[in-house]
Amino acid sequence: MLLNFLRSGKELAGYTDPRLRRGLAWSVAEAIFAFLPYPLIYIMIDRLLTGTLILDEVVALGIALFLVLIARLFCAHIATPALFRGAYAMMGQARLRIAAHLREVPLGWLSSQHSGALSATLTRDLQIIEELWSHSLGVFCGGLLVPALLSVFLLWMDWQLGLLMLTSLPIALAFLIGGQWVLMRQSDKLANVSTAVNTELLEYLQGMTVLRSLGQQEAYRVRLFHQFSRLRSAAIRLDVWPAPLVGGFGFAVEIGFAIAIGLGVQLLSTGQTTSNNILLFAILALPVYRQLYEVGLAFLLLRFADQALQRTRALLAVRPMAQPATPQQPGHYDITFDAVKFCYPDSSTPTLQGLSFTLESDSLNALVGPSGAGKTTLLQLIARLWDVSEGSIRIGGVDLRDIGSQHLPRYVSMVFQDAQLFSGSILENLRAGAPNARREDIEQVARQAQAHEFISRLPLQYDTLLEENGSNLSGGERQRLSIARALLKDAPIILLDEATASIDATTERSIHQALSCLIQGRTVIIIAHKLNGIRHADRILVMAEGELVAQGDHAWLLGHSPLYAHLWAQERQD
Repeated sequence: MLLNFLRSGKELAGYTDPRLRRGLAWSVAEAIFAFLPYPLIYIMIDRLLTGTLILDEVVALGIALFLVLIARLFCAHIATPALFRGAYAMMGQARLRIAAHLREVPLGWLSSQHSGALSATLTRDLQIIEELWSHSLGVFCGGLLVPALLSVFLLWMDWQLGLLMLTSLPIALAFLIGGQWVLMRQSDKLANVSTAVNTELLEYLQGMTVLRSLGQQEAYRVRLFHQFSRLRSAAIRLDVWPAPLVGGFGFAVEIGFAIAIGLGVQLLSTGQTTSNNILLFAILALPVYRQLYEVGLAFLLLRFADQALQRTRALLAVRPMAQPATPQQPGHYDITFDAVKFCYPDSSTPTLQGLSFTLESDSLNALVGPSGAGKTTLLQLIARLWDVSEGSIRIGGVDLRDIGSQHLPRYVSMVFQDAQLFSGSILENLRAGAPNARREDIEQVARQAQAHEFISRLPLQYDTLLEENGSNLSGGERQRLSIARALLKDAPIILLDEATASIDATTERSIHQALSCLIQGRTVIIIAHKLNGIRHADRILVMAEGELVAQGDHAWLLGHSPLYAHLWAQERQD
């Protein structure tokens, strides 16, 4: 397990820092110098007990002990900073590699993950691994090497007493393995409960306004308190349940010393050893047991870190989206679906199936249909948040997979159903897709998105700082800023995912008029629940249960699509 953990450093960081190697080498040297005093002490005590110790030997042994101590301190002085710097550098690179990997995985997968679990892996788990690399590698070197050298020395000194000393190690090892197993199970449970608590807490904080409006904050508080109680219980179990096995491990290690001394006295009575050997053994064997106990505890921590490593590996195991060796550029911007089928990774039931159609360039297109028809998924496939399961999607005759996910955003802007804004000013948010946009261009686009008027009423206007996700703006205002940002990006394809759902009818009509003026050189696709706003679309796609059931303009669909006619009649009635 230790070797596997050491190899994981290169696996996560992509390289092994030479400072870490150097630190490990100096840690081995430190362990050797930590062992050397014991043979010197053995010589001194042996001479003392036999009455052959002379002053010159005392001076020589004292100087040797002093030099060994200085050498050990020197090695530690070099090893510790090297281990820390190497470990932190590798973990910094590991974090960068994980971030780069997350940029390559399907964005749909990222959005489907619990934020609590993802943040726990990126913060807590990586910190656990980092601390073990930086703080415990030196401990393992000394903790394993010194007892091993001492055991060999004691076996050389008196092989019978040495073997007696090792009799309890199998029992101690059994306790250690049991403790690791319990710790592994409880740490898994704690990680799951911690993820649930993080997710629940985020929902509670983000949904406070809704909870208050529904009068449910007390009920949710009780629910949150229950989760905290589960977290407390899981944390207590993690500390308490392995404790008897850890205590058993320590007892088994210590009992080996008592067995060796007790049976050593029996050997003394039969003349198979000497009293000097027993006394020397009693003095020199104690560090072996103490070091073994510390190593056992370190191995328990290693098992805990191994669980964190497994979760990190699972994150890195998510298959990234395929990227072309030579990205291709579309020459025009029609969109073609060719026998497209799509299933979400955790489902065997197709969300979309058998989709084949073409949306012309310079056209305004609308997606309509009941909830769950697959409209949002269709837009996500165009933006390549997911890859299709079967078939292909082409822009200007070029498969999305041949354009590459790094280059596709040049051609596609998407306004999400939940408008996402960032901390910073309104101006900075609008410039997110066009960093070099001029102020006058920004204001012009804001007018087209019906956002300039409310921005002008703010005290600092475009320099107004937004709170987290624009919480100091209304839903409609956030939506209009999101639309303005997409328009400013000036991509040839604009995807609007229910972008006007939270805007009043007058503003919605104005936005559609603005979009009609902007479709020159653009392909616009709108998901709309209000059919009145998309009557003049060039093409309307009617979807139901993941299939395209009809397509055409408004007038044609009223006469040929029962579903569209029903939706239209229902809206008129409402």
